[in-house]
Amino acid sequence: MSADDVVDAPATATAAETVVSDAAPMSEALAETNPETHAETAVTTKAGSDKKNKTPVPKRSRNSALFRAFRSGHPVEARVERVIKGGYELRVGSARGFCPHSQMDVDRVEDPEQHLGKTYSFKVTQVRRGGDDVVLSRRAELEDARLEEAKAVRATLLEGAVMQGRVSGLAAFGAFVDLGAGVQGLVHATELSHSRFHKVEDAVKVGDAVQVKILKLDDERGRISLSLRQAAEDPWKSLADRIAVGQSYPGTIRRLADFGVFVEFEPGVEALAPAREFPPSKSGWRDRLQVGKKLDWTVLSVDARQRRLSVMPPYVGEAPPDVPVEVGATLKGRVQRLESYGVFVWLHPGRVGLMPNPLTGVPRGGDMLQRFPIDEEVEVEVVEISDDGKIRLAHKDVASQRAATAAQPRPDRRRERPKNGAPAPSERPPQKKRERVQPAEPETPFGTSLADKLRAALGRPD
Repeated sequence: MSADDVVDAPATATAAETVVSDAAPMSEALAETNPETHAETAVTTKAGSDKKNKTPVPKRSRNSALFRAFRSGHPVEARVERVIKGGYELRVGSARGFCPHSQMDVDRVEDPEQHLGKTYSFKVTQVRRGGDDVVLSRRAELEDARLEEAKAVRATLLEGAVMQGRVSGLAAFGAFVDLGAGVQGLVHATELSHSRFHKVEDAVKVGDAVQVKILKLDDERGRISLSLRQAAEDPWKSLADRIAVGQSYPGTIRRLADFGVFVEFEPGVEALAPAREFPPSKSGWRDRLQVGKKLDWTVLSVDARQRRLSVMPPYVGEAPPDVPVEVGATLKGRVQRLESYGVFVWLHPGRVGLMPNPLTGVPRGGDMLQRFPIDEEVEVEVVEISDDGKIRLAHKDVASQRAATAAQPRPDRRRERPKNGAPAPSERPPQKKRERVQPAEPETPFGTSLADKLRAALGRPD
């Protein structure tokens, strides 16, 4: 219905006033803007005239078109005239209307004057004084239009589909994404990103345009589950094409742990630099590391299937000589840490060996820490290298003793004569082989009874 269709119509005696909520400020606001007009149309008595003063009551004008629009719910067009107390003054054809600030738009209006001079569609929420006082709502009209559009948008949604959206709100458990026309879905915190983050605000911001995948549609409860992580490409799938073993790449330190450092190379790709790979230091291997610091790291191994990436920290200071680590080689290393079963020796970046307690040269129960202080240089010999790359070391002095012992000829104990004067084993005469003694056959044949023996003794015949 346009503003031209709204015309004045004479009031009838059977017409009743219709009242809806949000009408309280309307009459007061219009009365302040034009008090003379409202004073003329004020009602003094319910009977139509004041019998005591005999003052005639002016007839009210009735706008039948606004009443029809109110009863049917059809929108009307109105022009925003000016900003008044509590809202806006509108012009609806020849009638005047009022729209509260809260009913002008779906979202909060920061600058009320931005609507001045514009014509919008409104819904009539209240009609008073025969159509002279009209309360309108643009928000109700926008919500009805959005509701129809939301039904159309929701009908196009399919599980597994990827579509565009905009972040409309954040919560501690995830983010809300507007898919269009007010249709919102929830992205749980676990589905926001491939990379790690502490708060939802670190992953997305309100207003960000995002691409989401529809995980589940629950029509009964009206819920939509979304995922940003599954809509984006998994960075681990093509990691082998971008990162090669033995090469160095820049990475940012994200976390420090007792067993190593977590390094982020790109969003969603984190590597671990084990603590054993760091050069020893008296103040600890973490003294020169800081969260957020960017360094170059050398890749040791890549396992995209298991989503594991191992790197080696950069070496700070004078690099040790590049001596090949092989069995029998004598190397110089630095004591990295002490354990109850041995000493770990840092040989050079990426190579750490274990010197067991028996190969340290320290007597059992001795002070290992005094003999091998942390970051102390020690000379060792490679004793063994296992198939999985573990290096077994021995202290140089122990290795020399072992070598000297192995070089001495072993005595032939078979030719040595015992100290007690007994002949040597080689000089002893051979012992005769014992013959097996067969048991003698019994004189009494088997089966002889005691009676037979008595007869034989007495000389009696059978």
